[in-house]
Amino acid sequence: MCPSGAALEHPAADILLDYAHGGCPVNSGSDWTVDMMTAAITRGPHKSALDPEAMAQLQDEVKEKVKVGQATVVLWDDIKDSPPSQLKISPIAMIPHKSRKFRAILDLSYRIQLADNEKIPAVNESSVKTAPAGAIDQLGQSLSRIIHAFAQADTDAKIFMAKWDIKDGFWRLDCQEGAEWNFAYVLPQAEGEPVRLVVPTSLQMGWIESPPYFCAASETGRDVAAQYAEAPIGSLDNHKFISHTLQGLDYEAFTSPTTVEELKYMIEVYVDAYISLAIPRTQDDLRHIANAVMTGIHDVFPPDVVNENDPISLKKLLKEEGMWALTKDILGFTFDGVAKTIWLEAPKRDKLLSTLTSWLKQSRRHSEGVPFDEFQSTISKLRHAFVSIPSGKGLLSPCNTVLRLQPPKVFFHRNNLLRQEAIEDCRTLLRESTTRPTKCCELVADWPDYVGVKDASGHGVGGIVLGENKACIPTVFRYEWPDDIKAEIQSESNPNGTLTNSDLECAGLLMLGLVMEDVCDIESGDHVAAYSDNQPTVSWVVRLASKSSVVAGQLIRALALRMKTKGASPLTPLHIAGVQNAMTDIPSRSFGQPKKWHCETYTELLTLFSEKFPLPNQQCWTVYQVSSEISTRILSVLRMKHSTLEEWRRLPSHGKHIGDVGVPTSKLWEWTLSSRVPRSKNGSEACQDSQEWSELVSSTVTEGRYELQRSVALSQPLERRVRWTTG
Repeated sequence: MCPSGAALEHPAADILLDYAHGGCPVNSGSDWTVDMMTAAITRGPHKSALDPEAMAQLQDEVKEKVKVGQATVVLWDDIKDSPPSQLKISPIAMIPHKSRKFRAILDLSYRIQLADNEKIPAVNESSVKTAPAGAIDQLGQSLSRIIHAFAQADTDAKIFMAKWDIKDGFWRLDCQEGAEWNFAYVLPQAEGEPVRLVVPTSLQMGWIESPPYFCAASETGRDVAAQYAEAPIGSLDNHKFISHTLQGLDYEAFTSPTTVEELKYMIEVYVDAYISLAIPRTQDDLRHIANAVMTGIHDVFPPDVVNENDPISLKKLLKEEGMWALTKDILGFTFDGVAKTIWLEAPKRDKLLSTLTSWLKQSRRHSEGVPFDEFQSTISKLRHAFVSIPSGKGLLSPCNTVLRLQPPKVFFHRNNLLRQEAIEDCRTLLRESTTRPTKCCELVADWPDYVGVKDASGHGVGGIVLGENKACIPTVFRYEWPDDIKAEIQSESNPNGTLTNSDLECAGLLMLGLVMEDVCDIESGDHVAAYSDNQPTVSWVVRLASKSSVVAGQLIRALALRMKTKGASPLTPLHIAGVQNAMTDIPSRSFGQPKKWHCETYTELLTLFSEKFPLPNQQCWTVYQVSSEISTRILSVLRMKHSTLEEWRRLPSHGKHIGDVGVPTSKLWEWTLSSRVPRSKNGSEACQDSQEWSELVSSTVTEGRYELQRSVALSQPLERRVRWTTG
């Protein structure tokens, strides 16, 4: 790595030049004693590196690294009497890898145990952070930015994708002279051979400071590439690898669209992987962006006259990863640039499906349980997979319970909830993910098309549904809990009840969601906001998981399955203070208490509600009656009865509007905010025309708008800075 060209004008140029000429600083704490070094040598390599195949591969790799000056090999006997002061020895591991048999990773988090049972702090544990932190704050945003770009593209736009990998990654940045001894390891070899220590001269995968040091370089390359991309089309020289990008059926078949007036593009980098998206006007646009990216890379990572040794991986180019295409694997997921869809890469999906299937087979045989480490690792991979199936997270509450308990083994045949309503359902969603991939617009929250507000009490549940960006019939609904549910509500007089108020509130939110499905005719990509005055319910929906309530976990599962079925974007749940939730107090408490709100019929409810909350412009509320089939389905969860995935995906009629039906209307959300302002002061009615009341309404509307804007903004990825060093 050594900056040149436009990279020398980048704010990070000086620090990169320091790394290029003097190496990257390493401060891994106190020096080790000879006894510590001896203990680490006795510990030796990780058992994965002692596999004969792994051992042979590693020895070949070490020979190659020595040949190109990226490592040295020393005999322990030659240095043990006067070892280098910075010498620290960590176990080397050989991990299975998708593009080759094994990948070597130095375990710099391993704590060596001494004879007196004292443990030596690991290199990572004792390392002082000296790398520029600003270089890695973009890492968690790259995939999200790409998904959002797909979601925001026009329906008829074609998104071309290309990617380039940096060959040998971290090995392209050297350590400061003498600091390389911090990363030594014992070379795995046949018994009887003298102990050999491998001393890499470059940054090592596994060191906590390697990513920020490397990203300082790779992010600079991205910034420079973006600068080149802004140059006039055709002004850049053709890169030596340009032919690898301008090929393939998608590129050759591309014709200039009439609807694209300007080139739209995105350039991202994730550690050592450069990614570009483009909605081009012509093939020349694709040539230009490819030249910009590869020139930017070479301005930071100098080209090699031998193409096989070039920083831009020729091996990956020959696999057509740099070729502009409309379907491509990016950061573990497959994207379709025409349909704007995403799904987990086939090898990862197949491996997950194989694991889940083997677990389910074990459960039927009542055989030995699954080791906890395997369970934990697989659930972590499922969470990653569910980036492309966000509703999938709503199935994992039973898994979360097991993760908190950390049993030595997990026995699925002893846990029906875990087996039937988590593992089986997760497997189903994964199986369907390629035949029914997720549209990226279903993964992105935004300003709501529709808004729902609900409240639940010991009497029942009630709520309203309104149009915001899209029109729907202004609707009010209610449902009274049956006696057996009321009898199970926990209270001071009923401490042994099985249902908490929060469980009822969560059931109310599920009912609100089902009413909104019907009233709003929700379709793929629609944005929905739901207000609740119960903080646990809001928290459960944000996480799509419940820690404390099994009932809530099953309600969240049902809500997640409905979101997936309808294709709505992630629900935006928001908290509303109880004192400001007057609009839903009436329908949820219209069953006798308080008497002033008691309504025997839906007609009485409509009359009372319209009197208390008259809509603007002489518009009318309409009452919605939830069907008995839907209410029974929700009650079955409160009664802890098992329900299948298909039962929630194929629902009967949700219900119907009754009486005179109002006119579909939009832009009513801000109007509802005025209802949050108490209309009485010291027990007497306040004048709604007073200056004080008007100021309260204005303040409430402003606060409500800010709260919603903030919630939507938190779901968006951070915008890229013009330069990574800025901010």
